[in-house]
Amino acid sequence: MEKGCDVKQEKITFGGWGTVPGKFKSISGVAVSADNEIFVTDELNKRVQVFSIDGTLLRLFPTVLPGESNTMLEARGVALDVAPGYLWVLVSRNRWFFNKEYVVQYSKNGQPIKKFDVSLKSLYPVIAMDERNNKVIVGDKYRIMVLDPNGSRLWSSEVRPAYGISGVTSDRKGNVLLTDGYRTIKKFNPSGVKIFEFGTRGKGEGQLNSPKGICLDTSGRIIVANYLNDRVDMFTSQGEFVRTIAYIKFPEAVAMGPCGVLVVTTPFTHTVTIFPQQMVLP
Repeated sequence: MEKGCDVKQEKITFGGWGTVPGKFKSISGVAVSADNEIFVTDELNKRVQVFSIDGTLLRLFPTVLPGESNTMLEARGVALDVAPGYLWVLVSRNRWFFNKEYVVQYSKNGQPIKKFDVSLKSLYPVIAMDERNNKVIVGDKYRIMVLDPNGSRLWSSEVRPAYGISGVTSDRKGNVLLTDGYRTIKKFNPSGVKIFEFGTRGKGEGQLNSPKGICLDTSGRIIVANYLNDRVDMFTSQGEFVRTIAYIKFPEAVAMGPCGVLVVTTPFTHTVTIFPQQMVLP
């Protein structure tokens, strides 16, 4: 077992609706750091909450812009930076008014470092990090944007999914994977060319029904929050169904920890669930 991987071996659920520390008002994203800290964007409370791998609240910080510490913004998604000790958060002044969104880099303790503006069309944008190439990936309704950490756009691709991009991640080769919110997983190479897709709509084994969050396990297998099927499913990197990892009502964002622990958010109940390694990896 890796150092720091002596985590509890049972499923843990925490959270619930509220404004006090440890509670949530509209969970919008989750990420797990290399040192097993869980970062959850608490959108309408305008903060990021940080938990240990056993669900203990460690700290929280308001989502403010650099130089604007008195104005808190809605936190809409989170991704860990390549550089240890930093993360990226999608923030918005108001989710119902577009063109007021930013990608902000924070220290893991909540100090805003830098920001760049992004013009988004989606009420529910998603963010991920291409760790191989040190690029920020933003999924915005019908397009994928890949940006340098200084905010320069490298490429964007119109993908036109049925219901808008609902989840995004990248693999070790720098390919971008996304869920289309309907039934399909699509993969794009680092230049933005679609190279692969899979998925059939339905409730049967291996079928998808409004897939949302997506992440990869340590072996590159694809893990998908199968939202309307109330389960989290695993596929090979080629899209072959492996098995259902968990049954959970309306799973949305998913993140894999370095020890094989899977973290799943359920905005429907304002909760976060931690699934231990033996429940996740076959």
